Amino acid sequence: MALGDIGQNIVASEYVIPVFLATIFAAAVLSSKSKVPYTMMLVGVGILISLMSFSNLNIAGKFKIDPTLVIGFIIPPLIFEAMMKVKYEEFKKIRISALLLATLGVILATIIGGYLLIYFAHLPFITAFAFSALIAPTDAAIVIEIFKRIPVPRLLATLMESEASFNDATGVIAFSSVIALGVGAGILPMGQLGSSLGFAGPEKFDLLGVAINFSVVFLGGAGVGLAVSAGAEKLHALMDEPLSETALTIATVFGSVALANALGVSGLVAVAVAGLYFGNVTIKRENLISERTKNAAFYFWEIIAFFANSAAFLYLGSTMDVVKISQNLWIIGIALGSVLAARAASVYPILAVTSKFAKEKIPLMWRNVVVLGGMRGAISVALAASLPEGDLKNTIGTITFGVVLSSLIIQFVLLSAYVKRTFAKGVITEI
Repeated sequence: MALGDIGQNIVASEYVIPVFLATIFAAAVLSSKSKVPYTMMLVGVGILISLMSFSNLNIAGKFKIDPTLVIGFIIPPLIFEAMMKVKYEEFKKIRISALLLATLGVILATIIGGYLLIYFAHLPFITAFAFSALIAPTDAAIVIEIFKRIPVPRLLATLMESEASFNDATGVIAFSSVIALGVGAGILPMGQLGSSLGFAGPEKFDLLGVAINFSVVFLGGAGVGLAVSAGAEKLHALMDEPLSETALTIATVFGSVALANALGVSGLVAVAVAGLYFGNVTIKRENLISERTKNAAFYFWEIIAFFANSAAFLYLGSTMDVVKISQNLWIIGIALGSVLAARAASVYPILAVTSKFAKEKIPLMWRNVVVLGGMRGAISVALAASLPEGDLKNTIGTITFGVVLSSLIIQFVLLSAYVKRTFAKGVITEI
């Protein structure tokens, strides 16, 4: 590498943190002066950064984020912080609905969306189903921002937060299974995906094998998260200092992810269970954790989640190729319609069944919010970016960027209007 190139890389590295902090500060100020959510502002800033690649100021090229970093380092803190704030008493009231939406709902959306894309967009089987799998997980960040401006029933917010925390893992597992099928069919090269993202599909694709693999990966991840959390709880008993105990929670988050991935199970499920356990078991034992430590841990993870969320949405915006999106609006429109139809076709039946048979009465207007609030986020973009270079990646990447951007804008407008009309006057506050 030339000396000049080394110097440029050093300068770029020195300015990463200042530029990042200045960006999120500017987005926060603009958001406070408008009705646009902070995360939407960051997406807009990210898009501006990506547009600079057409000028001499190629900032996007200097501050690229590896997609594996998003899945392994940025998403886990977001899941942990969200789940540690979920009260188990509330989660218990909607747990069947949340878990079914996060598992069966993602699988149904993947299957329905895949076939719709084959029929209407005439996409090849692997392309249609790989895209449908990676786009199925939802991101509740913007939804929660809307809920902060227009208060909604707490159980509704818990349902959407819980679903979003668990369905990332299901989407990754479904995506890996489709990729395994592509590898088995010789469409994709062997060994370029699974290990780098901490997941692996079955060696060959068959329905029973996929079902068994899914169960092992999902339940195994839950088991790892529970085991790591229980072990961390024993270590909390040996400490009585806020900084040390907060550091232990960091080890719990990334330790659970690393151990689960090493065992071939889901690190994202593991960290979700770890967050739920810490916020509802460990932190409530006053003989283990003092009030001072509890406050320190919550403040710390709120700050970490703020920065992680900022990085995720800035990454989302900066990876958008607006030119390619504008050149493929017709297929993006078909894909968006397929994604929304698949979301509705999975959510309404599942919540109808749980309302009738599981004693989890979810009103119709809540179901509408769950459908409209199924926005897509950074994990979908990261999965698309993780594909090996080639036509498949180019096609899926373009469609993914377009659908995610369209989803954030269109569903934000629709959901904001619906929530304001429905809950502004306190219509149905609890179930």
